[in-house]
Amino acid sequence: MGIIFVYSVVPNPVMDSYAFSTIFLFIVSTALCYMIIEIETPNQESITLLHSGSIVKLYLGKLLYSWIFTFPLALYAVLYPAVLHRFDRSPSLEELSVAFLYHIASSWLGVALACWFGSKFIRSRVISFIVLSVLIVTTISVQAIQNSLPDGVKKAVLLLPPLHTTIETYMNYETATLFTKLVVAGSSFLYGALVAALFLVIIHRRKLDSSHG
Repeated sequence: MGIIFVYSVVPNPVMDSYAFSTIFLFIVSTALCYMIIEIETPNQESITLLHSGSIVKLYLGKLLYSWIFTFPLALYAVLYPAVLHRFDRSPSLEELSVAFLYHIASSWLGVALACWFGSKFIRSRVISFIVLSVLIVTTISVQAIQNSLPDGVKKAVLLLPPLHTTIETYMNYETATLFTKLVVAGSSFLYGALVAALFLVIIHRRKLDSSHG
């Protein structure tokens, strides 16, 4: 519904509009994973754990399910305005492909971040929701944060999720090389993979510790 509302007024610039829908999908994917990661009660999770064989497989499945669920949303966000002529021009095949790639890369980033805010790490759902919301806002506002920091600590933003590089590339799409465009997508996939892998490692170790205890 948010996408329909945005494109209710035409015409719209192509890549600037895709930048907005990418941010929107990032937020949606974060919320989706936040719900799916806690969708089972402890008793239900114990049963699912027996069927899956390991806690790593169980939570990896939850992460991948959350991410794959965003694929149709990404496809809709990319094709809806193009097919219904909501842009000020027709997007090229490259623009459509890169936009879809950026949408699913950013949704993967959102999924990988949200998994850390389940009850396995933060018992209070209120606190986890507040902290996750702050992280989402921070991730979207990285460029503004970087501009306000002293020169000596500007590089600290490299530790934050790289959503801002995707948005910057959208805004400077015409001057960016194809290599740069692909590296930007790769950085989101890689950051998300590292964060998700660390999550799975810690979950596995906690399970081993509790079983030994």
